[in-house]
Amino acid sequence: MSLLIDSLITICNVSTIGLCGFMKVPQIIAIIKARSTKGLSLTSLMLELTSYTIMLSYNIYSGYSFSSYFEYPLMVTQDVVMLVVFLLFTGRLSPTLLVPATAAVYFAYSVASGSLPHALITTLVGLCTPISASSKVMALFTIIRIKNSATVSVSSLSISAYTCFTRLFTIYVESADPALLMNFGMSLMLNFCLITAAIIYKPKKKDD
Repeated sequence: MSLLIDSLITICNVSTIGLCGFMKVPQIIAIIKARSTKGLSLTSLMLELTSYTIMLSYNIYSGYSFSSYFEYPLMVTQDVVMLVVFLLFTGRLSPTLLVPATAAVYFAYSVASGSLPHALITTLVGLCTPISASSKVMALFTIIRIKNSATVSVSSLSISAYTCFTRLFTIYVESADPALLMNFGMSLMLNFCLITAAIIYKPKKKDD
């Protein structure tokens, strides 16, 4: 690869990892500040967390460069925090949730370690695109249905759109993995739709 391409990849990796380090922070702060989850979808959050977890495990399993997917552990961590906050403010946080949480961790380990058959792992990765798309479609429908995006963070969505774009570039250059390219391409398009809906349905501030 040329020096220019190498430099662009480095810039994309550094900026993506840096932004993903606090991508969900504006959204988490918005929920805590409003003490409400209005405009947000629990189903969407669960699907997104599932997609991120599978993609993180797949990248580890495939032995890709850590810098090309370092944002995934950051996003998984933030999604877990956001899930806890969501459940807390909706009165659904319970110790019984430790059982499915443990099962999810074991499943992720099985994928990352290659304990599962290769065919199953590739199938799971192939499902990440519809899972990720479903997550964003659910989020979009929730905003449109209630016509309110009060606690939806446009900042978080914008960071997500940027990181999808940078990953499309780095993956295309480094591995051209079709499953990853399709996943990020679909996510980028739906992020733009979410940003548009969030802006349109953001409640107007009333004048005093």
